[in-house]
Amino acid sequence: MNDLKNIKDILNNYEVEYNHQDWVKLEKSLPKSGMTGFVKTTLVASAVIIMITTAIFIINSIDKNKNHDKELISQNNTEQIISDNNQIEADNKINNTTIEEKSSDEENNKTIITINPIDKQESDYSNISAKESDKSNEADQIKEENSTSDKTNEVNENNDISESQIIDKNPDLSKLIVNYDILSNCTPTKIIFEAQNVPENCEVVWNTGDNSRITGKKAEYTYNDAGEFFPEVNIIYNNFILKNVKLDEIELYNPTNVKINFDNSENLYYFTCDKEENLDLLWSIDNQEFREREVRYTFNKSAEYLISLSVVNTFGCKTKVEETVKVLIEHIFYLPNAFTPNANGINSEFGPIGENMNFESYQLIIVDGNGKSVFNSNNVDYKWNGKVNNVGEKAKPGIYLWEIKTIDQYQNIQTKKGRVNLIWN
Repeated sequence: MNDLKNIKDILNNYEVEYNHQDWVKLEKSLPKSGMTGFVKTTLVASAVIIMITTAIFIINSIDKNKNHDKELISQNNTEQIISDNNQIEADNKINNTTIEEKSSDEENNKTIITINPIDKQESDYSNISAKESDKSNEADQIKEENSTSDKTNEVNENNDISESQIIDKNPDLSKLIVNYDILSNCTPTKIIFEAQNVPENCEVVWNTGDNSRITGKKAEYTYNDAGEFFPEVNIIYNNFILKNVKLDEIELYNPTNVKINFDNSENLYYFTCDKEENLDLLWSIDNQEFREREVRYTFNKSAEYLISLSVVNTFGCKTKVEETVKVLIEHIFYLPNAFTPNANGINSEFGPIGENMNFESYQLIIVDGNGKSVFNSNNVDYKWNGKVNNVGEKAKPGIYLWEIKTIDQYQNIQTKKGRVNLIWN
């Protein structure tokens, strides 16, 4: 089987012209029906042998033609070399003749120059060989350069990268300057990142150190939490990080949260801070400033006041809180709910009883159940004695309504109303 396969390969490689007569002869030589197995085998073997012989003959013929061509080429080269040598020898003879003629004409003290034809021939032959070698080397070098150029072009075509893009792949970052400006070391604080002298087509990406990223040659970021942060910046070109710069550490602190506590007693207010730690306090109350931990203050006028407290902790972080306080100035005095005229000076008159009743304005009005006025006074010391306007007939015993309106020196206005029972003995 292997022999048949080899024969088939040989036939495929060395095809011959189709001849119908050969196949007719082969068909006639094949056994006809009714032949024995031995005869058939013999005929098939004979046919195979003929085919092998034909193939071998063809192969030998081809090899002979190749050898003949080589001999022709070698012979032509030899003839060319012989022709070149003959030409060189003729030239040498001419040169020698010329030199000998010149030597005979010159004086005897002059040096005669002669050239050996054999040395000249070897030198010229060596020069010819060197030139041919140089031409061969030059041709090989050109082929190598062309091959390298083809490979470079092939790489450029595959990667779609031009020579200018390769040159521009590494922009100049020698003048790059990066920094940040922090407004305060206390949260929340704003930081401005800035990169200068960034080449064109480069992207600037900042890593703030708290798992946040911002972009731009100048970018702002707000830190809300205290802690230590290590920011850095990446200069990116064509999706590659050309340079990474780590910036100085940022250390931030939280301010102290405080609350204003206050209480009052008879218009005297007490203000305190809810923190006991070492703090620098500054109170602002009614346009006045205090630095004590506890402040006592008396307001003179009824109004709403904004109490402000600024606190600075040991890290220099400042906190400012405000609280609105509604102040109502009360005029302190007392009025009884009943009185008895002509009772020997004991609870015999009706009016306000108290101290420091230096009012700039005072008015007391008393009316009966029908709304009819029975007493009216603008003097705090002038009180009702039970008679109509203190000079007429006695007012009937019973319940009377009263109203007192007072205005102090700070223009604080107060109005009080009530009932009084008039009792006659």
